[in-house]
This record gives sequence, C-alpha cells and structure tokens, in this order.
Amino acid sequence: MRYHDYSYAGHRPPPRWPWVIGILVLLGVPLAGFGLIQAGVIDGSPIRELVAEYIPLPESSDPQPGVVQQTATAVPAAVVTETPSATPTPTPAPTLAPTSPPEAVAAQFVRTWTAGDYAALYDFLSLEAQTMMSREDFVARYQSIADRAGLRRATTTIAGDANAAHAVPITTEFDSTIAGTFTESNLLPLVQEGDTWKVNWTPSLIFTGLGSDGCVDVEPEQIRRGRILDRDGALLAYDGTVYRVGIVPGQIEPSSEGRVLRELAELTNFTEDEIQERYAGADPDWFIPLKDFPEDRGDDLLQMISRLPGASVQPAVARVYPLGPRAAHLTGYVSTVTAEQLDANPELVAGQVVGQAGIEAGANELLTGEAGGRVVIVQCDTRAERSTVAEREGIPPRDVILTIDSDLQLAADAALSARGEVKGSAVVLDPRDGAVLAMVSHPTYDPNGFVLGFADDDWDEITDDTERPLLNRAAQAAYPTGSIFKPIAFVGAMEHLDYTPETVLDCPSVFSLDGANQVWEDWTVASGMGPQGPLTLHQALVNSCNTIFYQLGRDLDQTDNTLLPEMASAFGLGAPTAIPYFPEVGGTLPDPAWKLETFGDYWATGDAVNLAIGQGFLEATPLQMANAYAALANGGDLLQPYLVAATA
Repeated sequence: MRYHDYSYAGHRPPPRWPWVIGILVLLGVPLAGFGLIQAGVIDGSPIRELVAEYIPLPESSDPQPGVVQQTATAVPAAVVTETPSATPTPTPAPTLAPTSPPEAVAAQFVRTWTAGDYAALYDFLSLEAQTMMSREDFVARYQSIADRAGLRRATTTIAGDANAAHAVPITTEFDSTIAGTFTESNLLPLVQEGDTWKVNWTPSLIFTGLGSDGCVDVEPEQIRRGRILDRDGALLAYDGTVYRVGIVPGQIEPSSEGRVLRELAELTNFTEDEIQERYAGADPDWFIPLKDFPEDRGDDLLQMISRLPGASVQPAVARVYPLGPRAAHLTGYVSTVTAEQLDANPELVAGQVVGQAGIEAGANELLTGEAGGRVVIVQCDTRAERSTVAEREGIPPRDVILTIDSDLQLAADAALSARGEVKGSAVVLDPRDGAVLAMVSHPTYDPNGFVLGFADDDWDEITDDTERPLLNRAAQAAYPTGSIFKPIAFVGAMEHLDYTPETVLDCPSVFSLDGANQVWEDWTVASGMGPQGPLTLHQALVNSCNTIFYQLGRDLDQTDNTLLPEMASAFGLGAPTAIPYFPEVGGTLPDPAWKLETFGDYWATGDAVNLAIGQGFLEATPLQMANAYAALANGGDLLQPYLVAATA
C-alpha cells in the first residue's frame, strides 16, 4: 500500500528564552567541551553540598517538585470487531456413562462452552435441537454473537442442583469490549434420550432474551482520543477532521471506469489494479475508503472528485500532529494494534488504535479512556429493539498537558537541522523543576504519515536500519559522552583528592601509567600543538586538557577504584532518569563489579583513566547528561525530569 505524507505547522505563543541556560546538542561524536544544560530538581541529592562548596551560586526560591504523579484509571478503548476469533483447540468428544446424572452432563456442557469449543458443544444437543440446526449453523451462531457483542470470554458455572424438570441452574459471566463484564443466570434444560441425558438447546441459552427470532446488536459509544498540548495549550496531537476519498461501486459508469481508476490511482498512489481489488465483490452501495487527506485539501478534493462518477469524499476523524516531524519523538504516533501486541495483551482488540511511541504510547491509557456501549436484543427482521443485555458507561479520555515550550522546540529542531543531515539530538531542561522544555532527535519522521500513509520512498526511509528515524536518540540511545564527562571527574577530584579549582597541575602532551606501554595523548597532539603546560584545575576544564584528567582518573582509582564510578552514579549515570510516561534507556556505567560480571575480567587503572574523559565502556543518553549538568546549574540537586505537567 502506498500513500503520500504531509506535515503540519501552526502558530505558537511568544518564546520563553529568559528561562533557558542552553541546549545540549549531542551529535554522536565526542565533544571537546561542555555547556550548561537546564534541568529540574529532586531534593536530597548527595552532591548539593559538594557543588555549593566550590561553585558560588545565586540565591533562588525553593525548587518545585520535579514529578507529576498520575494514576491511570482508564483502560484501552473497546473496539467492536467483525473479524472472527481464532479457532479454539477442539475439546475431546464427551464420553458419558449410560447412567450419568443430568448434573454431570451439565458440568461437561458448561466446561466446553467456557473453552469456546462450539463444535464440540453441539454434541451435547438433543436430537430435536440438532434437527432444528446443523453443526455449522450452530457454531456460526455462537461465533457471530460472540464477535458482534465483542465477547472476550464467557465463563459458565453450575449454580445448583437440577430441579424436578431436570433443568440445571447455571451462571455465565461475560466479558465484552462493548459493555464490560456482566452476568446472566439461566436454566440448562436436559432431556433423557435412552440411557443418556442431552441438552434441550434453544438460542435463549446464549442470552436469555434471544428466543427463536431475536438477534444481537450493539450500540458502541464513540469517544475521541485525548489531546496532547504544550505548556501554553497549543495543540501537539488531536483528533481532527480529515477527508476520506473512496469509491461507491454501484455509481461507477462503465464508460468512465478507466478514467476514474487512472485519476484515483494518481491521487492516492495506488495502482489501478489495487483500487479495483478494493471494491471487487463489494455491495454496490457501499462506500469503499481508499485514502485519507488532511483537512486543508478538502476543497481541492471535492472539486476533483466531482468529475469522477462513483468517487466520493467524506469527512472523517483521524489523529493530527500539527508540528509533524519537529515534535515526532515527543508525541509519538498511533496505529492499529499489531498481531504481536494482540498476542501479548489479551485486553486489546483487533482493529483498536493505540499509541505506538512517545507520549502517545506512554500515556495511552490516559489518552484513550474507556469506551462504553450497549449490547441489545433486536427483532431479526425489523431490527426493533426488544431488550438490553448489558450496558456500560464509558470513561472519558484525558487531555495530556506537556512541559514543552513549542517555540523552544522549533528553535532546537532548527538548530539541529542547521547542522545538515546528522544523527543527533537536543535536550533542554528547566533546572528549577526538571521540566523538559524541548527534545529533538534527528533523523526524524512525520507521525502524520501513520494516519495518512507514506509514499514508497518515505516508507523506505522510515524502515532504514542505518538511519533509524523512529529511534529517539535523546532518550532511547546511549553514547560515549566524551569530554562532557570531565566536570564529573572535576567534582570527584575536589571531593576525594582535596583539590580546589585553583590547584595547579601540569598538562603534558602525553600521559602513561608507570610500567605500562600504552600512551594517552592530549587533543593538542592531533592539532600539531605543543603541551599546554601548568594549568589550574579550572583552566584544565576550560581548555579540556585530556592529560590532566587522565591524572585525575589514575589518582582517584589508586585511592579507591570505586570513587569515580560512584561519583558518576551520583550524577545519575548508569540508570534511567525515571522520567514518567516516556520510554528511555539507562546507558552503561562501568565499575569493577560490572566489568567482572560482563567480561569476566578485573578492573584496571586504565579503565578509570578512560572513564575520566568519558571514554571506555561509558555510555549515557543526552537526557541523562542534560540531567547531570542541571545538577551543576541548580547547586547540586539531581533531578527526575518530567514531561507530563498535568492532565485535564
């Protein structure tokens, strides 16, 4: 299937630049320096006093809590499906002793019904019941009612002993995607045929109100998915209007069919054969949808379609992402559940639309709510309603309000785009409370394509294993940090080696460990420059002198080989930031125990030397590093970043 994709943009409120200290842009290569990154606060960090002791900080008001605690009470929306359920494993044919009491037959009947083996259930029926309905029709009746009512389970139990008329009381608990869980009580009538008991079956054993002329129908409650908004209420994702182009087979004029197919193929990017396959064998009066288009194409589509007999345009509701690729890794996207998701989660229903990435996935239960609806009995011929089997009131979805500043988001995306076609990311945090103000990842994609469709070339880019545009490189990918790790080693030296920012150390061109052949170089060697000479610790950080930090790594390791890894851990490396509602990875923080467990090898001083400049086995996400720098910016409080500010 092939489609076109479109991006969207909209007006945004004025920027909030006074809040922003900087944007950390990590391009997947080691950086020679470091910048100040904004973030938010978790009280009680062990590094507050340490940073405050050596870095003068302005007085500020008490930080605000950095986490929004939300209790998700909603469950995925119920969706009625007409796709038949998978064929259950056949239940072995019952073998009853000639003198089995009616209760024993009833017990086997309800077990077989609960197992969903309708073909085996037919064997329990009396001769009279089997004469009235074939096995195929019997199975089809049960299956079609289960599908129509959205039944996920029907659990039947014996509720008592048989009465004088040999009817056994039963109770059935139904679990419906339309009406939720409900229970019906019934009587299972049995008749004796020779030496055995059989079920004198009627359709009322499925639902008590069915009778011989009743049919099951449903009235699902239609609810829209909640919106995703930025901090000022600007729309980032919402259920909006699209225009759905389709075809009504019975209205196609034979003399015009070729022209209609050619123009629809050009419009939808389907082939003519693919369009014909869509409506071949369909009811002549059915509207067969082909492709959705954004709302701003409505007038053009109506003008074009009016010239094509049989073609039609109808308004429909679909997910819209106004910022398109510029906020794709924040919003994520929605699509129908996959076969793998259905296998993994029995609560999902075929055809159900769920979040697949970003906030759409992380806050899916909040955004989805729970659809309600009614299961009813109607007269088969007139469709007049006779009774209600069960009903459930829906739970409205919630809007999710993010901490994102859309102007800053667009600026961060533009800054990264200006670097060309790079693999990189940008993160901006507010150091007062941990709010994520912007997050960008490149290469990116347009989430609207998952609604409107992708052209072949666009889909090839989406699925490219090298570029991986669906990957959020800001939170779901970890990289060697390079020199932006040096402030952590700097703090470690002040804490454990009694250094101050004014401690003078020599910055030679090369460094080596006593008795070792390996030589580590300063960055000046590759640039054809000489040694930097004596520098204060502060100057070494500003000049990014590798060889001084090699010395720090060695000296910390010789004091205690866990000191530098533990300091990195205090800055939040080696574990996820625990940002709510958002997928992330924890990266890798090497230490002696990790190396022994991972490689079966012992820690060496050279491992600490590499770690001191962010190399070796160390890997961290851009979000983690922005969080670490936020601790420097706010006076030493490590943060738990958050992206969801509130729900409404």
